[in-house]
Amino acid sequence: MLLRRFPVLLILLVFLLPLRAQAEPNQRIVSVDSNATEVLMALGLSERIVAADVTSQSLLSAEVPDLGYHRALSAEGILDSNPDWVVGSNHMGPAETLNLLKKAPLKLVQLDSPHTLDELQANIAELGRLLQREQQAASLVADIEQRRMQLPSNMAQKQQMVFLLDLGDRGLSQAGKGTTADALITLLGGENVSQFGGYKSLSVEALLAINPDVILLGQRADGELDVDVIQKRHPLLSKTRAGKNGHIVGVNAAKLIAGISLGALDEALAIADKLTP
Repeated sequence: MLLRRFPVLLILLVFLLPLRAQAEPNQRIVSVDSNATEVLMALGLSERIVAADVTSQSLLSAEVPDLGYHRALSAEGILDSNPDWVVGSNHMGPAETLNLLKKAPLKLVQLDSPHTLDELQANIAELGRLLQREQQAASLVADIEQRRMQLPSNMAQKQQMVFLLDLGDRGLSQAGKGTTADALITLLGGENVSQFGGYKSLSVEALLAINPDVILLGQRADGELDVDVIQKRHPLLSKTRAGKNGHIVGVNAAKLIAGISLGALDEALAIADKLTP
């Protein structure tokens, strides 16, 4: 009866109901950055992820297509998943793939790989805004801020630290400036003794000359490493100040692949607990 009296209302309903259904589209997400994948999961978007890069696979509970290394992505592989969103970092590539994705009917998001917690929080806020998860993003940013207060970043006396990546038979590689390991040391309130950029091989004899207060040991495999095994392979590590004080600490280097991430913050807090008297 009401619709007979008001035919204009009927017309409006016919047109507006489809529009309402389109207000929240089925957001199929492809994530090609483990840092972004952690954030998407924390924002409650795990079920929307339909494909991911190799570094994200261990984070996801559901099995999704593996798109390979984030610097060597195939546009065909990504588009086969029919995504509405492709979320990655400024390191994703190659250029030909990016050019094809920019022409495809999808939204491409490239976040700067964060080297600080401030940058991580900015990325979280941006993803929350884009994917209509502002409230969840704000809660996550606030949680990071609380956890930041548990880090020893404001120590009056900075400890001399070094990060070493165990390469097995190829020896040890030392992390210099501009690496995520360097950013991790900053989170821990330490000073990286390595003044060069990137990574370079290191002799343990040279490490003895540096004699750091703390040695952070990582390996390429995901998971907790056995510090004792590495020390047996490189017995001179125990002769350093760090070794004598029991400050050789294992780090899950897989958490450092994509910059300062939620996982990297977890690692920093765990290390801080081990170093706190």
